[in-house]
Amino acid sequence: MEKEKKVNPDSNDDQGVLRILRDAPPAHYSLRIEPFSGFTNLGIDKYESDAFDVGGYTWRIVIYPKGNTKRGIEGHISLYLVIDKTESLPLGWEAYATYKIFLYDHNKDKYLTIQSDPAQQVRFHREKKENGFDKLIPLDTFSVAANGYLIDDSCIFGVEIFPVKYTGNGETLVMNIVEPTEVTFEWKIDKFSKICKRKPNGRIEFSDQFAVGKYKWRLMLYPNGDSTSKDCVSLFLELVKGPPTGKKVLTEFSLGIRNQICDQQQQASVWFSTNPSSGDGTNRDMGWSKFILLKQLQSESISSKPKDDLLIQAKVMIKAEVANFS
Repeated sequence: MEKEKKVNPDSNDDQGVLRILRDAPPAHYSLRIEPFSGFTNLGIDKYESDAFDVGGYTWRIVIYPKGNTKRGIEGHISLYLVIDKTESLPLGWEAYATYKIFLYDHNKDKYLTIQSDPAQQVRFHREKKENGFDKLIPLDTFSVAANGYLIDDSCIFGVEIFPVKYTGNGETLVMNIVEPTEVTFEWKIDKFSKICKRKPNGRIEFSDQFAVGKYKWRLMLYPNGDSTSKDCVSLFLELVKGPPTGKKVLTEFSLGIRNQICDQQQQASVWFSTNPSSGDGTNRDMGWSKFILLKQLQSESISSKPKDDLLIQAKVMIKAEVANFS
């Protein structure tokens, strides 16, 4: 298991920089330099590493061994992460990432990791292809053998990069603050007794579809009850079709069955979805398995036409909608 310890080996001018000692080496790229004094002896003020790929992008490490004088930095090592080969990226490209810079401590056999605010993503784009530390570490601190960073004129830098790919996932919740419009749909059923004979327990009858806002709905009737009930009429409201960008819709609705004998009403407020997921609280259909007992719809003169006709009514009101984020 990787061990980490917060340290503050040196103070510098960077604010909000997190420095941690850890055992594990950098996962993505390492740069060993030997001898480090060769930079001075050969007059090298800047060095760019070979290119390496992480997360679908190409990167380089750029080091200024005596400080980035173009920015007025002296007496420090300046080190930056640069995104490379951007000509192959689409027009208007942007890349987001978090990253850690590493400096090996030979004495402790650990790596000093240096990172800006871990919660803040760095944005790379055409006008800003590099990000890093003007003052990674003071040269006076780096050069002292007792600190372990430069031993026998050798040192190791490294980097870990965690690109953040934009997936487009998300949602937009739109709530109808103004009282929304209620839509009423009526379904007239003639000779209900014949439908009861034709549709035994568990068999279903569908209404025509009707629109409420951008959504298509229908009623589901089980004349002799669904699989969980008997001697009852089961009645449900079903979301048949939603807009392509829709995820779920909060619907307040009431269902009613009426004939000359009775008038039964039920109401609820439910999140509907055409693709409900377990645990997200949504349903494709919702209603009541035991909406009304069959005997409440029947009488001794069930064959008389007026009492054998039903009027099923749905009142549907959309209270809120959740769409894909855009």
